[in-house]
Amino acid sequence: MIRFVKLREKHLEQVLEWRTKEDVTKFMNTDIEKDMDKQREWFRRISNSESDAYWIIEIKGESVGVISLNNIDHLNKRTSWGFYIGEEKYRLYGGIIPPYFYNYIFPKYNFHKITAEVMEGNDNVLKLNLFHGYRLVGMYKDHILKNGSYRDLNLLELLKEDWLQLNKYQKYIGEFEE
Repeated sequence: MIRFVKLREKHLEQVLEWRTKEDVTKFMNTDIEKDMDKQREWFRRISNSESDAYWIIEIKGESVGVISLNNIDHLNKRTSWGFYIGEEKYRLYGGIIPPYFYNYIFPKYNFHKITAEVMEGNDNVLKLNLFHGYRLVGMYKDHILKNGSYRDLNLLELLKEDWLQLNKYQKYIGEFEE
């Protein structure tokens, strides 16, 4: 039912469409222009990066969003990550996407820790991360300039051992294209 397909050039128009939607971008750290040349440039950059990995989230065969690993640090066995659901009718799946992801990346990459950043006002995602075992480790005050106002950024971390101790999400195994 849920698959994760490697991001390819054929996905770029759809990803740009999602990424520039107001209801998606309002909680993103950056805003981007609706510009396919810049989108292709971004794709070339991340495709050649050893510290980033991107997948398209598919639910029931339909592409619905993007999930990524960023700042992959193999030496210290940590990474940051993010995701969004661009198709509004599939947003109700947002709470179950992370367990599929954690159950794949912790063993696959042997990470010790995953970090996340959640912008102030994105209360549902903050609660979801805490529910999944994250701990709030701090906040950057007035860290993101968004629409003329500075926004705080919550900093969270999830240790592999804390994820495994939850022991209630082990059945969430997804298909990941490598």
